[in-house]
Amino acid sequence: MGGGVAMVNYKGLISTLNKSDENLGLLSMQATGTAAILMKEFPDRLKALFSAEHGFFGTVPSGEITQSAWHPFWNLPIHSLYGDFQKPTDSMLEGLGRIVIDLCDIGVRCCTYLATMKNMLESCASAGIPVTILDREIPMGNVLDGPMLKRGYESFVAPVNVPFCHSMTPAECALWIRNAESLDLDLTIVKLRNWSHFSHDPWPNFVPLSPDIRTWDSATCYPMTVFTEAFPAIDSDRDGPMAFRVIGAPWLDMPGLIDDLRGPLETCGIEMRPYRYSPKGGHYAGFNLNGILFSISRPIGYYPVTAGVLILTAIIQRHGAKVLAGSNPGLLDNIFGSSDVTDILKGGDIDLGDIFQSWIDGQDEYLKTKVDLYVSDI
Repeated sequence: MGGGVAMVNYKGLISTLNKSDENLGLLSMQATGTAAILMKEFPDRLKALFSAEHGFFGTVPSGEITQSAWHPFWNLPIHSLYGDFQKPTDSMLEGLGRIVIDLCDIGVRCCTYLATMKNMLESCASAGIPVTILDREIPMGNVLDGPMLKRGYESFVAPVNVPFCHSMTPAECALWIRNAESLDLDLTIVKLRNWSHFSHDPWPNFVPLSPDIRTWDSATCYPMTVFTEAFPAIDSDRDGPMAFRVIGAPWLDMPGLIDDLRGPLETCGIEMRPYRYSPKGGHYAGFNLNGILFSISRPIGYYPVTAGVLILTAIIQRHGAKVLAGSNPGLLDNIFGSSDVTDILKGGDIDLGDIFQSWIDGQDEYLKTKVDLYVSDI
C-alpha cells in the first residue's frame, strides 16, 4: 500500500460518473460533501437525495425518525429511509438511472447505516438500477471482535450475519451483501487511495457519524461502551466531549473497578485512567460522576467488544442492583444480535472463556467470506 494520507477518491467518482448521462440519486449526508460535489459537477443529473438515521443534515438524535423533505437550496427531494420507509419505494427510485452511496461507517454492525445501505442495494437490484459506492475509511480497520448474528435476532441494528466488529469498509460490506444474498446488481466501487486495514491513525476531516459520535476517538471506543444504551444507570457522556470514551456513575467504585480491570483490559489493548466529570444530558445530567476514561494502547490486538463485556461484568460484580435498575435486556440482545451478553449476566455455569471462544469460531468462518479490497491480513 502506498504511503501518504488516505483519501476519499472524489476524482475517481466524478470520472466514473462522467462515462454516462444517467440521472443520479445520492444516499449520503451533508457532512461528507459529496452532495455539493455532485450538484456542482452534475447539476442537471442529480435528481434526488436519500437520508439514513440522523437525517441528511446529521442533526436528528439517535433513534428519532426523520421525515422526507425538500433541500432548501437545491430544490431536490430528500427521501428519508429512517422514518415511514426503511427501503426506497418505487416512486422514490422512479426516473433514476444510478444510485450513488457515500455513507460513513465505523465497522460496527449495529450502526444503522449498514442496514440502510443493505436495503438500498436490495431495492436497486430489484429495480435494475446500478449502484456506485464511494468508499470511506473505518476507524481501527483491522478490528474483528464480538458475536456473529444469531438466527432470530435479526433487526435494523443487526441486519447481516457478520461479527459485531466486522472490519469491512462500506464498499466491502456492499460487496459482501451482494455475494451473501446473490443479488443481481451492477455495483461499481470507487476505492480509497493510500489506505489499508492497518491504518490506525486518526485522519484529517473526520466526518461525524451522528450527533453522538463526533470524533475519531469516540468512534473507536463506541463498540466497547455501547452496552450502556441498555443500562441507563451507567453514563457514557453521550452528549459531552468524551462520548463513548468514558463510563461513570455517582456510586461507581472507580479505584476498585480499575484494579479489577487493569489486567483483563491490558490483554484487550486498552488503558484506563480515573476521570471525574459532569454530563450535560442523560440520567445524571448535572451530577458529578466517578468515571473511567478509556484509550487504545495497542491498535493491533484491540478487542473492544470483549472489553465491554469484561467491564460490564466487573461493574455488576461490585454494584449489581444499582447497575441493573432500569436495565433493558431486550435492547442489549438487539444491539449485539445475540443473547450471549445477557446470558453471561444471568450467571450460572456460563464461562466467559467459552463465550469468547465461540465468537472466535464464528469469526473464523466469517473470514472465509470477508471482502478485502485493501489486501491485508487480520
